[in-house]
Amino acid sequence: MSMLVLFFITFCAATLQAATGFGFGIIAVTAFLILLKSTSAVQIVIIITLAMSIIHWFKIRSHVPIDLVKKLIMGCIIGYPIGSALFYMADINTLKIAVAILILLMSAQNGLERYRSRNNTEQRFLPMNKKYCTGVGTLSGAMASALAMPGPVIVGYLTQCELDKNAIRAAVITTSTISYAVALLLQMSLFGIAAETWESSLMLLPATFAGLFFGEYISKFINPNLFKNITLFVLLASGLNILATL
Repeated sequence: MSMLVLFFITFCAATLQAATGFGFGIIAVTAFLILLKSTSAVQIVIIITLAMSIIHWFKIRSHVPIDLVKKLIMGCIIGYPIGSALFYMADINTLKIAVAILILLMSAQNGLERYRSRNNTEQRFLPMNKKYCTGVGTLSGAMASALAMPGPVIVGYLTQCELDKNAIRAAVITTSTISYAVALLLQMSLFGIAAETWESSLMLLPATFAGLFFGEYISKFINPNLFKNITLFVLLASGLNILATL
């Protein structure tokens, strides 16, 4: 029964990831930690999300804002070792609390900006300069190597920048693909990955790819405003769900 639940969760998470550019880690890490009761859940998410991201990237690569992604990756490089240290030192509940707090803070800030934009004639956008991108990238890199969640921080930031839906998805997927590759290498070299973890990851790949293709299909019907509403809802619901399962 637990394997069927894992398949269903993986399909839903992959669908969300393909449709919005993020979300797999938010859903899968939370659910896998609960079901597997081990930090190997993070490693499983890293493996299957990397496989999905590589395939997805080839579909959206023409929309990638190269200069922006370079700035984000520079920050990620700083965050990767920080996240690895947190993964080594923290237990499951500590990781879950840290994720929940960060996600809820991002949700509140994102929601506040959307509320302000509705009450002003001119929407305010966050700058995409080196300072902002480095800070966001550092948080994303830390969350990638510690929790297999590089996307939420970047999405929370980019949805408040002057970018269209396709550029946001492309930037998130490109950055996440690099982050998951680095996170996997760090996990393998620093902590090791058990054979059971690789086997579980391979078993979940069919559900992952099914969700990927379904999410890619429905993304065509998501307009920019709905896209931002979905991302805000997913961030908020995920943070609350993590706290509810402590």
